[in-house]
Amino acid sequence: MRPPLLFFITLAVIAVLATRQFIKQRQEVAVNDALPVRSMPVEVKDKREISTSMLRSRQRETIPVEEMRFEAWFHPLNDAGDFKLVLKAEDYQQLERGQKGELRVQGTRFISFRLR
Repeated sequence: MRPPLLFFITLAVIAVLATRQFIKQRQEVAVNDALPVRSMPVEVKDKREISTSMLRSRQRETIPVEEMRFEAWFHPLNDAGDFKLVLKAEDYQQLERGQKGELRVQGTRFISFRLR
């Protein structure tokens, strides 16, 4: 008995999408590595922590030990548009809304934040 054609098409689509996402992530890392480190005066506009299970599933149950993703929005003091960066937990904990300081980034990669 042969598996249905729809099964093979579904597997092929999943494989193509996974490969595309992997290549996109590798390209972003390469671009960030090639860019110089920039410093800019910013204000911490907002911050939030998101459960990674909430990003993957519509299930709303809380899991006792779940992985978290930390994001912060920054507003450049030169009135450019706000932007979001993904942070490590220890960097996230040091930030407070309304803080002003010097943000160092390399492309879309957070390097550090120092208070003025």
